[in-house]
Parts: sequence; C-alpha cells; structure tokens
Amino acid sequence: MKIRSLLTLVGLAIGFALPTFATENKEINFSGTHYWSGTPKVFQIDPDRIILEMEIYGVRVNDSNDGPFNGASVYIATLHYENRAHNKTGNPVDPVVASRNYEVWTDKDGDKVIWELTDDASGKPSGTARLIDGTGKYTGWQGTMEYTLQFPKPFPEGTARGICREVVKIVAPAETK
Repeated sequence: MKIRSLLTLVGLAIGFALPTFATENKEINFSGTHYWSGTPKVFQIDPDRIILEMEIYGVRVNDSNDGPFNGASVYIATLHYENRAHNKTGNPVDPVVASRNYEVWTDKDGDKVIWELTDDASGKPSGTARLIDGTGKYTGWQGTMEYTLQFPKPFPEGTARGICREVVKIVAPAETK
C-alpha cells in the first residue's frame, strides 16, 4: 500500500515538472465586408417556381484593415429554389425559398476556410454560417458567422452584385510545441 502511494506521488511530481506541450484555444473575433458579383443562371420550372444557380466571386476586407482573412479571395457556390405560389404561412405573396450555399475564403498564402451558409427562414437578406473545414494553418478551426446583405443595382444587366457585412467568431485549436 505504501509503495503504491509513493509511486502515485512520484508520478504527480514528474507530471508537474514536465513542460506544458499545448496552450489554450485562441478565440478570434472580427467583422468585415465582403464585396461580390456573379452571373445567375435561372431554370424556370413553371410560372411560379425557379431554380437558380450562381458562382459568386469577391474579396473581403476586415474593419480593422488587418488580421486573418483581410483581403482574402472569396468564392461562393449557390443553389437556390423558390416557389412563389405556396409557402409555409399560406400567403401566396411570400415565396418558399430554400438555398444551399458554400463559401470559401482563400488567404494570401493559399490556405482556406470553408463555410456552410444557412437559410434565413424569414426570407430576409441575412443569415448565419458555420465554419465546416479548413486547409493548411486553418485545419481544425471552428467558428460561426452572422451576415447581412445589400444588393446594389447590377451592371451589366443579367448579373448580380452584393455587399455582405459579416461578424465572425472563430476558435483556433491550441498550438502544440
């Protein structure tokens, strides 16, 4: 019994004497603006229903004008369904809308984070996203984003333009030594 207690104490002493090999997770919070454009392709199902797909390209700028993803290239793949005839509330004026959107930010070194954008059930030009994957130095990162959209008049006709305000909260994994 005494030997077991002695070994336990020796183990604890060694554990406290060894250096720590990991630091705490790092929280990164920032906001910014993402400017984008694209050319939508619309498939008309019938007078009330459409499917729209669009590849969006843009660039984002952090409000602080520095930090992660300031000046990052942005690519968004969008698939959108709209039914103007029926909706969940029974009001034919409000369309049923469903979207699947994935957004990729590429930094100056070529490392990327991938976001999954969620639908806003109210149909408003806003929503949330969750960081689902990362490459290079962003491997293992997790995060959330809230965004709001503005749609300036497109030019030329048949294109789309947008300004997206983003508030981002990221947790980077602990660094190991």
